[in-house]
Amino acid sequence: MLIALFSDIHDHTTHLLLAVHAAKSRGCAHILFMGDMVSSSTFRILREEWTGGIDLVLGNNECEHDTFQHMAGQWPQTRFHHYLGNIIMDGRKLFFTHLPRDAAKAAGSGKYDAVFFGHTHQAEVLQVGSTTVANPGEIYGRQSSPTIGIYNTSSNTVEIIRI
Repeated sequence: MLIALFSDIHDHTTHLLLAVHAAKSRGCAHILFMGDMVSSSTFRILREEWTGGIDLVLGNNECEHDTFQHMAGQWPQTRFHHYLGNIIMDGRKLFFTHLPRDAAKAAGSGKYDAVFFGHTHQAEVLQVGSTTVANPGEIYGRQSSPTIGIYNTSSNTVEIIRI
């Protein structure tokens, strides 16, 4: 199974549409979102453009926490996890969050096959023991070219894609 990894949109909807197109064209079945979508209008665009499943956590720039939770509850296949996501997909134990410090704790625990985070706007993939750790970078494109990650549950690997 291929899972798209999105983070740090910061309301840049043009890049968001490119990210959704890239995820669809690569055959992704699901999106994990690691925070900093920012506004509920951007969340609405994501949900309207992506018909598959979405699991999301908040970043440090979302101001409409209750609205995000309410909206997620209105859409099938959308799960809202507040700040820390802990799920099993395709037999893989996955943890996702916005902040690197939370990701480092989860990766160091050895409990997860993969750990994902955002916040730094810098794409990176590394191994901590047997745990794959990745930041998909930023969809916003402020600090670098906009990127997403593609997580492969079969190989427990992440590919960073420029959009």
